[in-house]
Amino acid sequence: MQGRVIRISGLKCLVEVDGQQLQCEIRGRLKAGARKTNSPVVAGDWVEILLRDGCGGIIEAVCPRTSKFSRGASGSRPIEQILIANLDQLVVVVAARQPQPRVGFIDRAIIMAVKGNIQPVVCINKVDLVDEGAVEQLAAPYAALGYPIHYSSAVRGDGMEGFKGVLTNRVSAIVGQSGVGKSALLNYVEPGLGLKTKEIMVRHDRGRHTTTAVQLYKLQQGGYVADTPGIKELRLWGVKREELEMYYPEIAPLIGKCQFGDCSHIHEPHCAVRAASATGHILPSRYEAFCRIAESLVYE
Repeated sequence: MQGRVIRISGLKCLVEVDGQQLQCEIRGRLKAGARKTNSPVVAGDWVEILLRDGCGGIIEAVCPRTSKFSRGASGSRPIEQILIANLDQLVVVVAARQPQPRVGFIDRAIIMAVKGNIQPVVCINKVDLVDEGAVEQLAAPYAALGYPIHYSSAVRGDGMEGFKGVLTNRVSAIVGQSGVGKSALLNYVEPGLGLKTKEIMVRHDRGRHTTTAVQLYKLQQGGYVADTPGIKELRLWGVKREELEMYYPEIAPLIGKCQFGDCSHIHEPHCAVRAASATGHILPSRYEAFCRIAESLVYE
């Protein structure tokens, strides 16, 4: 039988099969060998399961993924941490204020969405805390590049029905730093969703440490949504420094127009990217974020 993994807790998986949730274990051979990612099975995976007598089952195989959202795991040993698979869209939530928005975080999330074959959506929440001009300034770089932008305020009610529509009939993940209002947004989409997810956690996790667990939740209006844990730092995974320019649509057309073929676009003379930033063709906030991200990566 085939089902969708909606939660992972240790080596236990909660799999939805024909509308029912089954506790499943991962077949040993899927865990064998050198580990390149955090787990052979992640939330969102479509899996083949073998039912056991009584209840539950064993995951025999993982179906090919159409998309994935990853980051570099923390720790001394580099490893890919796949947070969730088979998404249609990644909703990057940033607060207009409290906490202050970080352009670099938005850029990193978009890069990992694009790399993982996921449509990025930018949601600017808490728009009631700043004036309209500040919101437009924050959104401008991403609107100009054609990324879908959504504005919301869970307190005042701005854009909340629209946000609900963004998630309808899609498989989505919500990502953002702590305090940006992800829980308030999701509880508007489906009242009590936070309590419902906690009920599943208690029933499924049974005392395990689950602060970094990702859970996929089926919405009444159609679709699924996953709330990822609040992320302090989103480490890029699988992006080389020399490839970074390809993830910036306003920089990519300038490749090959610099004086030096291996131009980093940070300090070299006669750099087409630096010139475009100086004239405003590339927005300063985007160029500055590009430089910061580039300096955190390594050449290969």
